Amino acid sequence: MGVSLGGDRLGGMETTTVTTDGAVLRLDGTEDDEGVDGGELEPTRPPLIATDGRVRLSFSRIDTFQQCSLRFRYRYVDHLPGKSATYLSFGTSIHAALELFHERTLFGMPSQDELLEFLYDHWDSSGYAEVSRDRQVDDYRRAQHTLQRYHQRVADDYRPAADTEKWFELPVGDEALVVGSIDRVDVDDDGDLHVVDYKTGKLRDREKVRGSLQLAIYALACEHLYGRLPATVALDYVVAGVEVRVAVDELDLDGAREAIVDTARRVLDEQYEPVPTRLCDWCDHQSVCPAWEGDGEGYGAAVVERDRLRRELRRGLGRLRSLEAGIDRLADELAERGLDPVGSDDTATTLRGRPAEDVVADDHDDQPDDQPEDQPRGTSTAG
Repeated sequence: MGVSLGGDRLGGMETTTVTTDGAVLRLDGTEDDEGVDGGELEPTRPPLIATDGRVRLSFSRIDTFQQCSLRFRYRYVDHLPGKSATYLSFGTSIHAALELFHERTLFGMPSQDELLEFLYDHWDSSGYAEVSRDRQVDDYRRAQHTLQRYHQRVADDYRPAADTEKWFELPVGDEALVVGSIDRVDVDDDGDLHVVDYKTGKLRDREKVRGSLQLAIYALACEHLYGRLPATVALDYVVAGVEVRVAVDELDLDGAREAIVDTARRVLDEQYEPVPTRLCDWCDHQSVCPAWEGDGEGYGAAVVERDRLRRELRRGLGRLRSLEAGIDRLADELAERGLDPVGSDDTATTLRGRPAEDVVADDHDDQPDDQPEDQPRGTSTAG
């Protein structure tokens, strides 16, 4: 039994129907369970597997796997949808403003007003869809105050960064490819490198920073990118206004390599088991986890998201094929007129000849994994 959203047709267009169990019916009124044929755009490799067979990991993925390998599967292999998270949007906005603040190489340090303009221009509201407007306004003001204090703190020692949001792809052994981006890389007067990662969550002590797998990965990535390890690595807790810096020789780089390879091997072996802890109360997928007697609500949400993506893909594939045919026709017509259609053949060949995984940019899974103070670490709700 279904509920029609607007009758059989609206203005000549067939409408979507939603069944009582949450399933979505296609525009033609039949249940959307037959999938979509993407042709040569279909993925040619399993999720997370790079072209060389390595498992594509990141700090967030490894951290999630270590906490609960089944949650890792739900999030990164099955891509089950998750709930929006205000703290992620808050952190992303702060990161974007600080990237612009430190990447400027001309005209000196940006003013405090310019830094606040960076925040305004790059404020991410996506995580506030399910909360009140007042909550978003409060967080925006908190972000403004955070950046004002940051500007005052670094004003005397400001220098443009050598790199900001530096993307890396780090091979580790034969099993893993670790990807991510480093928030900031500085170079001092002696030519030594210094890695800085911004955090908008709760301040942690020096021992926690020394044991940070994320900073160890960034140090290894720095060596891969620049040919040498950084002299120091630091977590800058921008809300608290404290930077915690340690020398690179205090990090356990060998332990980081072992953790990366171990995670990759377990992913390849599909070792996905639930690990019930107090963090489960903040997991988006508790309703479908076998360790809990959930109501299966997460399954219905996944079905709705699947069908939305199918409809989007059908529309996109139709437009793509029409555009490809139009480009081919235009190329022939221009050639008949003695004109050289710049890039048309190369562009079409490149798009049609690449697998979908290479056409679509890899996810930058280095979103701030910070947690609000009232939420335990490691409970990111991003899907």
